[in-house]
Amino acid sequence: MLFTPIVLILTMYASFRGLVAILGFSLGYLVTFLIYWIGWCIVLPLFVLKCPGVLDLFRETKPRFGKTAWKTLALLLWPLPFPILFRFLPKLPDINLSIILVSIIIGVTTGITEEILWRGVYVRIFPNNIWLSYVYPSIGFALWHICPQSVLPNPDPGGMALFVFFALLLGLSWGYYARKTNSIRWCTIVHCIHDSFGLGAFMYFG
Repeated sequence: MLFTPIVLILTMYASFRGLVAILGFSLGYLVTFLIYWIGWCIVLPLFVLKCPGVLDLFRETKPRFGKTAWKTLALLLWPLPFPILFRFLPKLPDINLSIILVSIIIGVTTGITEEILWRGVYVRIFPNNIWLSYVYPSIGFALWHICPQSVLPNPDPGGMALFVFFALLLGLSWGYYARKTNSIRWCTIVHCIHDSFGLGAFMYFG
């Protein structure tokens, strides 16, 4: 797992660039994400933790929020207004049922798989090391976003750099909850909601 972020980023960057060039944007983008979701975010954690271990990531073994409940809750929820304000509301006139349903599927898939890999596995394997359980995977999570950005750059001011920095803040915020509770239950739920409001279906239907 120490080498996973490095290998993942290098291979996924090459995959996005190569498969999009070969298959075209829509199909290449989707196939590369399937490789990421299934191979890196599901198969690898299953190999490392086995099925019971992966399922156990969603069970809270410590008090949910403890004495610093307000801090944990704030770190979980602060990202939610951003996709609502900057993605969902501006595109509201163009949203239809297909966009909503596909966006939810993408959001839920991304939220569950990414939390298993980037929060759950590292917290479970390195429970007593704050750098390896929290800081290192948060940086890896942020830098991984360079890969899809290489073929679909962030159109907002700040471009890729801003997107990666925002992903780093997300990783640190949700990782704080995972480390405090030894669980990914609620950061997974928030991640799914966050990404669903991001309306990822517009990549295919927009």
